[in-house]
Amino acid sequence: MMGKKIKNVLKTMLLNEIAIDFKACVYFFCVVFFYGVVQICRGKTNVSLLTLAEIVITNYIICYIQTYLFNNFFESDHFGSVEVAGILTCTFLYVAASLMMNWFDGSELVTALFAGFIILTYVCIILCFIVKRKLDTRQLNKLLNDYKQHEGRD
Repeated sequence: MMGKKIKNVLKTMLLNEIAIDFKACVYFFCVVFFYGVVQICRGKTNVSLLTLAEIVITNYIICYIQTYLFNNFFESDHFGSVEVAGILTCTFLYVAASLMMNWFDGSELVTALFAGFIILTYVCIILCFIVKRKLDTRQLNKLLNDYKQHEGRD
């Protein structure tokens, strides 16, 4: 029989793994969108499968860093020093990966735009989650109040 501590650790790891998979998919879509727009602007209509694999692997690595080194800043309720450090570090890692794997053919302008896009993506996603949590809280409070009123009638 598993101890309670081990169960809690495994549960936390599973929840983190699910969150990492979700984030990696969101970031994959965003990075591939940016990459695709760059390719179209260059007159190319194809994308390398190797590049897509590089982006997926990069996303997972950065999501693990984001989750375990920066306390999952993706799901933060505010922008503080940890969130800013996480955003800047992860943006730096994306830019470094794009340069190492030559996603944008060494273009400094496109790489700078990519860095800005990644920062904007992080900010937008964090803001969306803040709004979602507030709406969820409001809905849960409404349900709780409805339940309390219903209990009073019995």
